[in-house]
Amino acid sequence: MILKKIKPNKLNIVAVLCIGFCVASCTSNTNNNEALNKIDNANSLYCLPGSENVRLNLTNIELTREQDIPLMYQGFNNIEGPVWYDGALYYSNMGSHQPDENGFELSNQSTIWRWVPGNKPQVWMKDTKAGTNGLAIDSKGKLIVTRQLDGSLSYINWQTKQVTPIASTFQSKRFNSPNDLTIGHDDTVYFTDPNWNTPSNINLADIQGGGKPGSIEPGQRIYRVTANGAVTATKVTELVPALRDKPNGIILSLNQLQLIVGGLQGLWSFDLDSGKVSNPRKWLSTQIDGLGKDCSGNIYVTTTREMPERKDGQVVVILDKQFREIGVLNLPDIHNVTNIAFGGNDGKTLFVTGLTAPMDGNNLRQCGRAPCSKASIYTTKLNVQGFPF
Repeated sequence: MILKKIKPNKLNIVAVLCIGFCVASCTSNTNNNEALNKIDNANSLYCLPGSENVRLNLTNIELTREQDIPLMYQGFNNIEGPVWYDGALYYSNMGSHQPDENGFELSNQSTIWRWVPGNKPQVWMKDTKAGTNGLAIDSKGKLIVTRQLDGSLSYINWQTKQVTPIASTFQSKRFNSPNDLTIGHDDTVYFTDPNWNTPSNINLADIQGGGKPGSIEPGQRIYRVTANGAVTATKVTELVPALRDKPNGIILSLNQLQLIVGGLQGLWSFDLDSGKVSNPRKWLSTQIDGLGKDCSGNIYVTTTREMPERKDGQVVVILDKQFREIGVLNLPDIHNVTNIAFGGNDGKTLFVTGLTAPMDGNNLRQCGRAPCSKASIYTTKLNVQGFPF
């Protein structure tokens, strides 16, 4: 039998290429649509349909300091990591007890409190077991926390309070002091790992490191942890070395196409695709602590700004989806504003936390013309729903 060499028809080649392109394109579009549907479903846990179209109205909105918020520690007290769950606000209260009989002071201990508004907060987990900073909730309603006590990202069981580590190390060293976290629709966690809340009984040679404030030495990173506990270091601090200087607040945009990170030197956003970050853009240059978001896609930034009454005014700056400033809420009597959460029966109550170290050397710390008030929680009611962490 004689086999003839058949020349391929150019039209056939073009057709095959077009079909291949269309299949790849359609597959890509299908995958994107599936991801967006999953994100919409995740957002619907906290946002009513149409919430993304509600315009935030800040007319006559002011933060009110809540009274009778007890504190666990002597002197310095930090309230951090608020999360709203099942009718109550849970939050971390950090500080230090008096030195023991040997003069040793264990720094950065942390208790979890539970507060049902209208009632007095109650200790939910003691610092010997909690040791937390950031608190958040995954898609299954599980409590996920960053723990400075053991340098871990962990689950805490709501009923038994059993702590189960998800991830504790990177490259065979414990994390520095896991701080803030945000959770994606697939329960992937992103968290910041500065080194300034590491407990004083930890050997600094055993942690990731990173230097003093103002330093951009390697060692302080933003990590990505999948639902099964696989840890990778994002390229956030490679793209923006300034975020090695005490990275702090972190949040995903409403559509989860951006990762937003703040630190001592400002606030940046990064495009996010399959866990990989790119295209950093800087939006603020002030010191950033915690971040929050509402169902309209606005971002709430706890930061500092020069105000008429004080140079280090403590404020919540509100940015829209395009990172344009649309409002500022002032906290005139607090030392530092720290974090944000939405809650209440309708998800429209904004909770803002703060810290105070009452002494500045040998003098009372001043907030403007008056001594700073103790650490506390501030609230206001908005016309938009928001996320509980």
